[in-house]
Amino acid sequence: MPPLIEFLFALNIFSAVLLAVYALHQAILLVLFLRTKTSLAPGGGESGQNLPRVTVQLPLFNERYVAERIIAAACALDYPRELLHIQVLDDSTDDTRQIAIHAVQAARAKGHAVELIQRPSRDGFKAGALREGLQTATGEFIAIFDADFIPQPDFLRRTLAPFADERVGFVQTRWGFLNRDQSAITRGQAAMLNMHFVTEQTARSANGLVMNFNGSGGVWRRSCILDAGNWQGDCLSEDLDLSIRAETRGWRGVYLNRVESPGELPDDVNAFKRQQKRWARGSSQVMRKLLAALWRSPLSLAAKVMATLHLSGYVIHIFVLVLALTTPILALSRQPVPAWVGFASAVGAAPALSMFAANIWLGRRARDFARDLPFAIMLGLGVSVSNAAGLVMGFASRAAGEWTRTPKAAPSRAGAGYTLQLDWSFWCEAGLALVLFAAFLALLAMDNWTAAATCALYAFSFGGVALAQARVAWQGRTRVQPVGGALPKSGK
Repeated sequence: MPPLIEFLFALNIFSAVLLAVYALHQAILLVLFLRTKTSLAPGGGESGQNLPRVTVQLPLFNERYVAERIIAAACALDYPRELLHIQVLDDSTDDTRQIAIHAVQAARAKGHAVELIQRPSRDGFKAGALREGLQTATGEFIAIFDADFIPQPDFLRRTLAPFADERVGFVQTRWGFLNRDQSAITRGQAAMLNMHFVTEQTARSANGLVMNFNGSGGVWRRSCILDAGNWQGDCLSEDLDLSIRAETRGWRGVYLNRVESPGELPDDVNAFKRQQKRWARGSSQVMRKLLAALWRSPLSLAAKVMATLHLSGYVIHIFVLVLALTTPILALSRQPVPAWVGFASAVGAAPALSMFAANIWLGRRARDFARDLPFAIMLGLGVSVSNAAGLVMGFASRAAGEWTRTPKAAPSRAGAGYTLQLDWSFWCEAGLALVLFAAFLALLAMDNWTAAATCALYAFSFGGVALAQARVAWQGRTRVQPVGGALPKSGK
């Protein structure tokens, strides 16, 4: 075997094995979820005389289509007005600022205690806004909603009960999706995210494992935030960062899988890629920052191992790229693959089973899940180029980088919302799809059905993501910079 082929062979096997490890992690979480007998939801709310004071924080940045809606939804929460303090943390650089001002004035005219904070710069981005708001927050508990969410009126009454345990530092609820059925892209995202919000988070919370706050649709104990070091802007995943710091200091997170917080999914693949890349970069920053502290903490060995796999989860995208590049080369070179690699590949079915279990638990029909699964796979594998780049950037640079928002726009305003440019990753995805499709045809001619199927899967994933971006660009939605021009530079 030539040295180069030998090296590629070893790289291919190594990537397959590590992907199997992460799939096994997913399988363990699925088993833990299936073993969970109790419903992760509290009983009824406390009586009004026992309710604590709560501050609801609404971080905004260029959200002209949903800013007024989230402010109105916060004011509609079923909670005594004298105990509810709402903060609109608006860092916008476009006309959202005026929309927020008018919405706050209207809310105040109706007797709601709403505070508007508009900073002159975006230092620390979302973490910086939350930290500044905390300085004037009057609540013992802090609820947080991103702009595209619509909290249910009984949200606070259903989420405060777990805080009776003084060790509980934060409570997270399950995300619902207002526009799940808008397109195949949103249905695929929902299938993937349901796996996280039903099986993974339920399994972690019910079994004493490290779980993360998801940035929206949750409540923090103010003293926990301060004890853990407050919000910090040195990571793009400020929610994951604070969660890990809190749990390594002995605080617990509680997940309520039967309390839903509806929000919107990106309906544009470019927006989805931007969101995923930010999450990948942020998770690698948190891992670099806190992995050593995690292993020094008093958490159990099992909790540390599972938390490490969770923190490093985006590494799989690097291994996906390695397999996509090396598999056709090795197959066309007629290199044999050890039989045990087939077992390692079979373990990769665990995420699909986990998605299936989550969607069935939510009452989705099996045939609907079967329709959505190909698009979930396409999105999960097809963004590997940009996610791998984000992961490497997070490890390579100590600078946090710019916190880029995920553009949202009402479906009726498609084309009029915040638009994005195609970037270099689009051309990489399109090129990979063409090369892998050519390899697929060549391997079919060689009767190598296994390798041909692998190449077809990757060609479908990269090609599907590239075509979805090209379609949006053709419609004119992906040509200009976000409204508001260049974003202000952060001091962190």
